[in-house]
Amino acid sequence: MKMIVLKCPECHASLDIEEGRKQVFCSYCGAKIIVENENEHIYRHIDEAQIKRAESDGIVQMRKLELAEKKRAAREKTKSLKIKISITLGVIMIGSLVFGYAGDSGYGLTSASMMVGMVCAIALMMMWMNNINNNDSEDDFDEKVKVPSLSDYENQSYMAIEAKFRSSGFTNIKCVPLNDLKVGLLKKPNMVESITINGHNTTSGGKKYLPDANVVIAYHSLA
Repeated sequence: MKMIVLKCPECHASLDIEEGRKQVFCSYCGAKIIVENENEHIYRHIDEAQIKRAESDGIVQMRKLELAEKKRAAREKTKSLKIKISITLGVIMIGSLVFGYAGDSGYGLTSASMMVGMVCAIALMMMWMNNINNNDSEDDFDEKVKVPSLSDYENQSYMAIEAKFRSSGFTNIKCVPLNDLKVGLLKKPNMVESITINGHNTTSGGKKYLPDANVVIAYHSLA
């Protein structure tokens, strides 16, 4: 049986394979090698784990897009319904106020008409104010990340605080040494002095920011 020699693209070990084989696994590192042209012995490494990760990421992304589309459709449906209700309330409000300002009709309906008009006006205002707040909350939920718990942060290392922010989804984090210690007795090196987000001092968690918000962690260090 005729054998050919190839080099593993992963660990560069020499491999003896049977002529005509289309694929082989490296006996040294386990890489899978596909022989594309047996005459020129062209080969490539197939990273199956990476392919599976890419497929999984694609599925997750598709589900996120589907969920976002469902939310958008639900918001549009709710908005359309609110517009119809608003038109109805607006017509009732205008009619009631006009009737009320026209004077007493002799049936004692003036005060009742004015009251109905005012109730409709209040209902309209509350409905649209709530709609604005809901839209803001939905945008925050979809795009922003929450500041982690910062209790007793001054007694923690800047590395621990940085890890907390990264695990919460923050991506733009800068750790700044203060170079303010000579012996490190009263204050220990690497302990956090202050945390700012977009230039504002932060001492507690819970507030939401965009993932790329500018987080600066200042910590004590030897001069």
